[in-house]
Amino acid sequence: MLILQNMDELMDLELDSPGLGGTGPRVFAASHACVCNPLNKPHYPPDWTPANCAFTSQHNTPDKAQVEGAPPTNGLAIPNGGLQVVNPSLGVYNRILECLQTPSSTSNYDFADQSLLADLFPGRWVAIPYIYNALKTLRWKGVHSAIWRDEKVKNIHFILSPKPWDEKWRKHASHEEKIARSANGKADETHDWWWKITNERHAEEKRLSIPRDGF
Repeated sequence: MLILQNMDELMDLELDSPGLGGTGPRVFAASHACVCNPLNKPHYPPDWTPANCAFTSQHNTPDKAQVEGAPPTNGLAIPNGGLQVVNPSLGVYNRILECLQTPSSTSNYDFADQSLLADLFPGRWVAIPYIYNALKTLRWKGVHSAIWRDEKVKNIHFILSPKPWDEKWRKHASHEEKIARSANGKADETHDWWWKITNERHAEEKRLSIPRDGF
């Protein structure tokens, strides 16, 4: 992930009290999973299509999409597991453990934690705007570029491979090379953003004599 703006307001998000043990209407908060499958991966479920994606329902209201998530029941109603806001609760924890011990349920889950949470707490989670967990693919033209606004995004989630930190060649690559080596045939600018901020961090750490961390 790459944090671009402060997100402290998430710490004040109203969620159920821990004592409700997962029985309330606001168990946790997350953004929706994008179910468009833009790379047409064959192992993805057949119902993972743009028509079933909650973000598609926001294309006609892009300004609203910056401040509100689509209702948690929209689309396939699956939360993305990348960023979640929770009130730690023993009751919720026990519910999850109980589900994990039920193979008849978990064996049918396509996406592990996301599928489990959608199954256990259907419609009882808070859908936050994409800006807090902006999947890099949302920016791609034809996916959800209709709602993406660079200046509004607070946190980018680098789903899928390759990851920007594995692309050390980007430091000196031309625009054409970036296109040729990308997953979707386009120069993914979000990867360049990661490298820009990483290089700035390295320079500052060098100035302060902070040992390199490997990233």
